Amino acid sequence: MLRRKESIELYKSFESKFVSPFSETRELIKVQLYKQIVSSRVSVNIKKKPLVVFYFASNGVDIQREDWTYEMKQSAKQYALDYPVPGAEKKYSRFGKVINTITGIIVLLIGITIFYYFNQKAIQLKNDFVEFTSLPKIGDKYYGSITQPISDSDIPEKSYGWIKIIYVNPADSIISYRTSFDLGEATFNTLDTDYTNFEFIIFEGKFKATADREIKIISSDKKMKFESQVIRDNTRNYKISAN
Repeated sequence: MLRRKESIELYKSFESKFVSPFSETRELIKVQLYKQIVSSRVSVNIKKKPLVVFYFASNGVDIQREDWTYEMKQSAKQYALDYPVPGAEKKYSRFGKVINTITGIIVLLIGITIFYYFNQKAIQLKNDFVEFTSLPKIGDKYYGSITQPISDSDIPEKSYGWIKIIYVNPADSIISYRTSFDLGEATFNTLDTDYTNFEFIIFEGKFKATADREIKIISSDKKMKFESQVIRDNTRNYKISAN
């Protein structure tokens, strides 16, 4: 344990006349100023503010702080300025210096670790967005909204689910894909929906990245459209790479 020890050390003593707090007569009062020292295994701290003590010169009786007159209180403040505590400072022992050094190193390492973690996270997130919006590979899967006509009607039907890329033409960004059997309402729990079973019908459209976290695949007649957008920075919930 780091035992703490407090002590005082006299460094200034003199006499002055004050009105007694117990009578209206001026009496000779002895004034003493003490260093306040707090020491432990780690450091020795000599406080800048002195301990001021008043007592009657005639009988040596201390005057308690709560009995000080206004004159005594003001004088005590002035004495602290006129007679500053010699050697007032905080000195660290060899053990304390070692502790401070170790603490400093730990704080520095924690800071570096936190900086590295968030820096790497930012880099990884940026790379994930680049990968998400890049032209897909055969076998890649995306979660998003699918807008398609119902039968021969021109009224679009919107549903949500996974698609699987089965063909990619890098020259013109035209891709072919199949939709999941499990199309339905939108959900944040995208990985709980079926991303392994897909329809046999093949759809075709032009791939386009419309933002740093959003892609679209639109058919040539503009009627069939797939849209995917990353929510909460979690690209893995919206794209499963083939490799």
